[in-house]
Amino acid sequence: MRRIHGPSKATVLALLALTVSLSGTGFAFGRAASNQAPTSAAAVQWHTLTLVNGWVYADYDSYHAGYYKDSGGIVHLRGSMSSGTPFPSAAFRLPLGARPAHTLWFPVYALNGAPGALAIYPTGWAKAFDNNGNANVTGFTSLDGVSFRVP
Repeated sequence: MRRIHGPSKATVLALLALTVSLSGTGFAFGRAASNQAPTSAAAVQWHTLTLVNGWVYADYDSYHAGYYKDSGGIVHLRGSMSSGTPFPSAAFRLPLGARPAHTLWFPVYALNGAPGALAIYPTGWAKAFDNNGNANVTGFTSLDGVSFRVP
């Protein structure tokens, strides 16, 4: 009769590693693990956008219009605006280094959830518009979620 042996040490370690990796929790082993200081993410530096042509901060507990450029060359917009002169007039201008290489068109959230759009040109000028005579974007335009890579 054959004797049944328990799992090998290698099998136990492999199952432990698989369990830890699937649970999303990791552990550092070894002498150097306790000597490493935790690293923190760099704080994001948002820059205020200067609204023009009658556009103002729309409030509704949103952020003021702003942008930041991350380390990967992605420009992120946030905030809200309203009451300006819509397309073809511009709402704001992005500075050099935060401008796209070609014209970009983005869907944006407008008044009462209506669809709007934002065009950003290589000159940095950004223009908001909608298919309702621009009444929706002038009532409220959210810049949240708009992001793009710059050259």
